[in-house]
Amino acid sequence: MALKYRIVLKRDMSKGAAADAKLFYGQVRSIEKTEFKKLCELVSGYCTAKKGEVELVVDGLINIMKNELESGNIVQMGAFGNFRMLAGSRGSATLRNFDPSMFKKGRIVFTPGAILQTIISKPSFMKLEPFEDPDENPNGGVERPGIL
Repeated sequence: MALKYRIVLKRDMSKGAAADAKLFYGQVRSIEKTEFKKLCELVSGYCTAKKGEVELVVDGLINIMKNELESGNIVQMGAFGNFRMLAGSRGSATLRNFDPSMFKKGRIVFTPGAILQTIISKPSFMKLEPFEDPDENPNGGVERPGIL
């Protein structure tokens, strides 16, 4: 399977680029979402568990993960990877003035394990929209502003 992408014209963010300079960038797009019930159905096809049983196990896993992450633990899921909570904070001029309310919104960080490292190391790509070179097309080859 391939990651789907389209080409987008954006401002050149490289060091020393002119303020009005633009470059073409590839932008990976997700086209479909695999819903929870469909995911459980797919998993049941790989094992002897029925779809409903997979739903119960995954739902239990999610609740346990929530509790573990809220407790500040790393949730290690074998070759799949690790989940952990992070939260940055605003700074305080003195140690005495630091207060836990200075923490910003938390976030969950996922670190892929061995099984997922293989797919992120060499992904394949499939173009979504035909590209027309704006230099060769009088309309600029742009159907929507900035997207090619």
